[in-house]
Amino acid sequence: MERLIVCIVSWLAFVSCISDFTPEVEGMRGILVVDGMITNGESVFRLSRSVGISDTLRGNEAITNALMSVEVSDGTFFPAVHESNGLYRIPTGNLDLDLEYRLNFSIEGRQYQSTFLKPMHTVEIDSVSWQKSGLEKPVTIHVTTHASREDSPYYRWSYKEVWEIRSELFANAGYMDGRLVMFDRNTPMNTYYCWGRDSSKTILLDESTRLGENVIPQKKLLEIPCVDDKLSELYYIEVSQTQLREESYRYFCVLRDEIERTGGLFNLVMSAGDNGNIYCLSDAKEVIIGYVEVCTMTKKSLYIPYSRDIYEGRGSFCLTYPYEEHPSLPWYQYPTVVATSRCVDCRTRYNATKNKPSWWPTDHL
Repeated sequence: MERLIVCIVSWLAFVSCISDFTPEVEGMRGILVVDGMITNGESVFRLSRSVGISDTLRGNEAITNALMSVEVSDGTFFPAVHESNGLYRIPTGNLDLDLEYRLNFSIEGRQYQSTFLKPMHTVEIDSVSWQKSGLEKPVTIHVTTHASREDSPYYRWSYKEVWEIRSELFANAGYMDGRLVMFDRNTPMNTYYCWGRDSSKTILLDESTRLGENVIPQKKLLEIPCVDDKLSELYYIEVSQTQLREESYRYFCVLRDEIERTGGLFNLVMSAGDNGNIYCLSDAKEVIIGYVEVCTMTKKSLYIPYSRDIYEGRGSFCLTYPYEEHPSLPWYQYPTVVATSRCVDCRTRYNATKNKPSWWPTDHL
């Protein structure tokens, strides 16, 4: 039975390959939204409730009190740990392609399950590459992969980005954790070097059924403007790939097409009956938005170092001022000279923090 739902969906931050969404459903509140898939290594899920169109998003739509696990057809259970804001992590290890897996969870005594499915095998990614067609053109990131004709022709990708940036000017003093300190480039006590993070916010899909072979050549995943800070020092992207069964691929196509048609906030017409595979055990008529796919995941990464041919940022033409004239500005040369925050504090840039990845290849701190 199909139940058509008209929703407005807002795509928020992507965490561990999960793109959050909180549907606003006309005339219906509290619809359960399940976002995630069962994969090798670690499975990540987010639970939330929809709100009415006339309601205001209050930030408490996330479901934080669920009891969740992944069940294997041999009787094994992998329990989940709630991290924050409705995000649940489940260490699932290596998936056995001969066994079936499903998601189990309960919310205030109501029991839910997804359909038992055998894992879909995902092939390795052939390459992750970048292209730039000329001056003032963006950098585009592409993925290429191929599989045998016996493998699934339906693909989905997600990605995580990390980039290093630095301020235009090195400040010799400033505030960190609420206290004034003298800065040092040889330690993390500075606002000169920072690291930004981001992840995919859209559903990235493709299929090879229109081709004679099971090949996806140079699939464009994203564009980075040539003046974006991401390209100003060192940029890193990790692409994750999964191969889907046709049923889940068609389900995600509905969401993808509506996002592309109407943007970040959109009217979504979807079937939460036949298209989804999550059910309430005590109420078969309960509407639930989500499809739990079971598949292995493969990853490949790429670094793009700074180059004048890639990054075309023009700089901010920073000016400095006497402290007496602008005492509210951050220090540039303590205690007499100040500058605007963007010039001396890398933490003011998009998604930038002093949290350097432990594996990052530069020795900047």
